Amino acid sequence: MTRKLTLLTLTLALLLAACQGTSNSPAALEASGVVEATEISIAAEVPGTVAEVFVEEGATVQAGDPLFRLQNDLLDAQFRQAQAALEAAQTALEAAKTNRGLAQAGLEAAQANVKAAQAGLEAAQAQYDLALLAARAEEQTTRIARWQDAPPSNFNLPNWYFTTDEQIAAAQTELQAAEEALKAEEDNYQSVLASIGEQDVLDAEQRLNDAYAAFRVADALYQREINTQNGKTTLNDYIQNLYDAAKSELDAAQRNYDQVLTNKDRTDLLEARARRDAARERYETALDTLHALQTGTRSPQMRAAEAALAQAQAIVAQAEAGVRQAEAGLAQAEAAIAQAEKGVAQAQAALDALQVQQDKLTVRAPVDGVVTTRSVDLGESVQPGLTAITLAQLDSLSVTVYIPEARYGEISIGQQAEVRVDSFPDEAFSATVSWISDKAEYTPRNVQTKEERVTTVYAIKLRIENAGGKLKPGMPADVT
Repeated sequence: MTRKLTLLTLTLALLLAACQGTSNSPAALEASGVVEATEISIAAEVPGTVAEVFVEEGATVQAGDPLFRLQNDLLDAQFRQAQAALEAAQTALEAAKTNRGLAQAGLEAAQANVKAAQAGLEAAQAQYDLALLAARAEEQTTRIARWQDAPPSNFNLPNWYFTTDEQIAAAQTELQAAEEALKAEEDNYQSVLASIGEQDVLDAEQRLNDAYAAFRVADALYQREINTQNGKTTLNDYIQNLYDAAKSELDAAQRNYDQVLTNKDRTDLLEARARRDAARERYETALDTLHALQTGTRSPQMRAAEAALAQAQAIVAQAEAGVRQAEAGLAQAEAAIAQAEKGVAQAQAALDALQVQQDKLTVRAPVDGVVTTRSVDLGESVQPGLTAITLAQLDSLSVTVYIPEARYGEISIGQQAEVRVDSFPDEAFSATVSWISDKAEYTPRNVQTKEERVTTVYAIKLRIENAGGKLKPGMPADVT
């Protein structure tokens, strides 16, 4: 807020060389006034308690010099809180960048997995193609034979009547039936065995089986011819003893077996074993028949190649899904970074706003000048807008004078003049007309008559050059 020093009462002293009007040329225009300085009222923009005062009245300050400093605990707490919020936002941003790096690495790994899976798929495709070629070559021979070979006996239709797939389906049906029959005979055998006395029968069978195996070995040695004469007797004696012992154990095992089982038990057990073995052979034959049909493109090798190819295709699809997932993760990481950067920007803006408020706690001189008044002291509470210090700008001085209405036309903006003061009687200061009032004033204010109206005057303001800083506000001045 700028205001002028209170003007002292100006005494208009117009000295006319020919006051009687006897001279034809006008007299030189002179007027008196008081030197004025532009004043600036300085107030705090934020509330607080005065913590430091840096100037006294009469001190000369430069623009930017600190005048006084306020303490505001609430603002300080808010500033620290904003600093902590900014640090947290920056930490979140760094974490988001780290996550983006991990997501990028994950994407690169997923892309590498796709390349490896595609290489595996190409290898599986190549193996499949080779297996298919071999299978078709094998299938060609079988296909030709079906047209050329005679049908088996008791089958009145040609070999080609049923397709290979139909024959395979029938063979699978037979295999399933054989498997069920084998299970039934196995259950029957276990039932017969349990009815006879399972453990005794098993022990007797095991002894008989072991004795039979030993006898077969001893009998093979006994039948072998010895071509050497040296030690022949000893060898023959050893083999004979071995044979006799094996034969004796076999006879004993057979007697033990006969004692454990009655004639009926032996018959039942023999029948159960025979049926079980026949069922097992049926199953094995059905399996062989099925395998014989599963040749060429229907062979196990071909199925394995197909399975390997399908597995490789699934691995590629899974790897590609991994890439899409990694791309989505990277996009999320990028979005998180953008959000974190926004958070940092918001936190920084909040801190900057509080920093502006913090800076306002130190009130500084806006311009060069002299402290004319200081109304704050340490410990005082200061409210925004209340004048605390007044500065006067000594480099921006002016003087206001009044001239008669009759001489108004002699004055123009920019016109040069001289100013003299009592403190420097021998020195003239340059001045320039900067403002001319557009309204006349009466001197004195209560003019009543026509004769008194001749004293009507106009206010004129002149800007004074004060390079040396000699002039001070309040000095009486004469202007010519």
